[in-house]
Amino acid sequence: MTSPQGDGELVVVGRVVKAHGIRGEVVVEVLSDVPGRLDAGVSVLLGGRAVTVRTSRPHQGRLLLTFDGVADRTAAEQLRGRPLEAERIDLDDTDAYFVHELVGLPVRAADGRVLGTVQAAVELPDVAGYDLLEVARDDGATWLLPAVDEYVEVVEDPDGRALVVVDPPAGLLEDAPADRDARG
Repeated sequence: MTSPQGDGELVVVGRVVKAHGIRGEVVVEVLSDVPGRLDAGVSVLLGGRAVTVRTSRPHQGRLLLTFDGVADRTAAEQLRGRPLEAERIDLDDTDAYFVHELVGLPVRAADGRVLGTVQAAVELPDVAGYDLLEVARDDGATWLLPAVDEYVEVVEDPDGRALVVVDPPAGLLEDAPADRDARG
């Protein structure tokens, strides 16, 4: 397989929904948050049979894929409902976090100010391209933080505990307690 190697255990990363068009393309519901799992050139198991993804493109919150050896609509129709499997990836060896793993972590601004604690994850539709973190402040108020790499980084403090460091766009934190005090 040309996908990242894991521990050999297979996981379902997608499911064929239906055929699309007349040239063997299928609509696939993506069931993995790991980028690149269904990119062109990646090998997967399709209903237990090894295949290579020939083309991959986004379409209405799903993917349109073609596979080597599937050339027409008739062949694509036979794939309806079949799972796409790939090797499990050990995310412990990466800098990736599942959103639910961030719940309970303290949140600090890049300048060191304490901003609260991640209280919940708010899942947005796939078309949004990100989820939100609900952050509870010490005063009981909450605010929403887009969980995107440009604003959020998970780091370890000197004691080895994980925390979320935020470098948000201008205006996102204007109502934070320290900002209100500074404005008088």
